[in-house]
Amino acid sequence: MTSGLNRTRKITYAAILIALAASLRLTKHLLFGPLQFINFPGIFAIVGGIVFGPVTGMTVGFTTYLLSDFLLGAGPWTVVNALLMGFFGALSGILWRRTNGSFSKIAMGIGVYVIMFAFDILSSWILNMVFGWSPTVALIYGLMGLFMPNPAGGFMIGVGPITEATTAIVVVSIVGLMVRGKIAVKRQ
Repeated sequence: MTSGLNRTRKITYAAILIALAASLRLTKHLLFGPLQFINFPGIFAIVGGIVFGPVTGMTVGFTTYLLSDFLLGAGPWTVVNALLMGFFGALSGILWRRTNGSFSKIAMGIGVYVIMFAFDILSSWILNMVFGWSPTVALIYGLMGLFMPNPAGGFMIGVGPITEATTAIVVVSIVGLMVRGKIAVKRQ
């Protein structure tokens, strides 16, 4: 969406998105602990991809998880989540490359919801396999964890759909505000 930005401005916007995502994730963690109800790295990676292109989306997604996990406690999930969110940030930039100031909020909301749902499934599945579970059992427990408490780490009923919905709503709102504020303009 941004054809008129020079390299310095794109880097500046990417840095702002990374700082917002990491600081909001850390603030959420300080206020609510590990309770998951919104994915700030996901929000800003997807917004970065939609508004500034796939490279920015990838950079924001990867760097945010890397930075915030090192502050919260890094582990195998850091690499998995950073790589996956980098991929989905880039994918969002490819999928919505033609957004030129007019976009369907409903279609974007559904697309973001599906992207975040795929992120949650893949990250749970991969991490469960890293911890030694067979691929089938890892996938079953990963899916169950999105909907009900289970031994794989889920402790809330419906945490997956709640997180995906709030994340999608915030992404659509931010992109709408950026389009109206002319931060996001037609990208070639």
